[in-house]
Amino acid sequence: MNSFWKRFTDGKDVPALELLTLQRYMFGMLFQGVWWAGYVMLPFVLGKSLGAPGWLITVVVTMDTAGMLLALYWGHLMAAGGRRRGLFWGGLLGRFILVLMPLSGSIAWFVILVAMVNTFTAILYPAMNGIFQANIHPDRQGRYFGYGAFIQHTMVILSSLVIGAILSNDPASYRYIYPVIGICGFIYMFILARLPRPEDDKTLDPEPWSIPKYSGKIPSFNMLLKPFQDARNTFSIDKSFLWFEVNFMLYGFAYMMLSSVVPLYFINKLNLGYDEITNARLLIASAGVALFGPLMGKLMDKYKPATLCCISFTILGFYPIALLVAEGSTWAAPVTMAYIAFAVYSLGMSGVNVAWHIGSISFAPKGEGGYYQGIHVAMVGVRGIFGPLVGYLVMKFFGYYEAFAVTAVLFWLAAISSFVMGRKK
Repeated sequence: MNSFWKRFTDGKDVPALELLTLQRYMFGMLFQGVWWAGYVMLPFVLGKSLGAPGWLITVVVTMDTAGMLLALYWGHLMAAGGRRRGLFWGGLLGRFILVLMPLSGSIAWFVILVAMVNTFTAILYPAMNGIFQANIHPDRQGRYFGYGAFIQHTMVILSSLVIGAILSNDPASYRYIYPVIGICGFIYMFILARLPRPEDDKTLDPEPWSIPKYSGKIPSFNMLLKPFQDARNTFSIDKSFLWFEVNFMLYGFAYMMLSSVVPLYFINKLNLGYDEITNARLLIASAGVALFGPLMGKLMDKYKPATLCCISFTILGFYPIALLVAEGSTWAAPVTMAYIAFAVYSLGMSGVNVAWHIGSISFAPKGEGGYYQGIHVAMVGVRGIFGPLVGYLVMKFFGYYEAFAVTAVLFWLAAISSFVMGRKK
């Protein structure tokens, strides 16, 4: 093992499979960064380029988060085998499909393609956690994820400059940007699909491009409910994991409320253009995650999820507060306050990003990292069904300030609960 890669492994020689996983993961994050930059901009493009009403933007945001409920089924699929096939077909139908964007410039076509993306988004997370748990030593999982976050969000920053400039010049050019973004997203999924399993792992895992055979059986209602029943049983047994999920439910509900409010606030209240939106939502929001991702990964390895969550949720509480004062600020322009808000967001999310993606591994028995992450991601779907709608309704009937105040309180309640959890453990 050469000296270059030892910089990433804390100077240690690691097994060949772990090194291969690290190398391909970091390379793949170059493409994932491009994908993420375009993915985050979807509701903004719907609002600015296509002029969609606020209620439809809320529906699309809800489709995105509610689609995470499917992670329970994807997690079961990964646990039973078929991880490589799931990643390949999920990437093809949920990312590569954006090459069809130029076929129409209508709102309906845009929403249809976004719905396809949302259907397969959640397949990535249980698959990636299964790979990390199987191929990487527990003491280095956070470290490697942090390095990947640095690469991904550096690419988000670079991509945001290009995307913002193109869309500012021609808002209709999204039809030709998203095919490139979709191809990049598929490449990342394909790279993960080609990773081998450990030699002692005999789980059936067909070739990525193989087509699943239909058994001829129509799923019963009980079969559809089984993943949810299994999740309930897991929570009843693993109380620490349940507490971890309660904390993320508080944080996540606030996050989901803001997901429908912030695009409307930027467009209707602050009157920001594409350059300013991409600067805030992509460039600044990614800078902290890129810069502090490796540090947060090391903190995760040392202190585990509860402490990292406490710090991150506390910081995030100041993000909606900064947005709250942006419109009426007398000492700084609204766009400046929006930038400050997303700088705070970026710092807080650098820790949340690590804890959200690989925190569940800390609770999972050997071989069940993908299943636990499937439950974790599905909880996003639970809060995602209601969070964006509640955010929109609070904004509609009370105002933007009230929506921001409620979310700040929820962030800080999650921080307090995480602090208590860390002290108990």
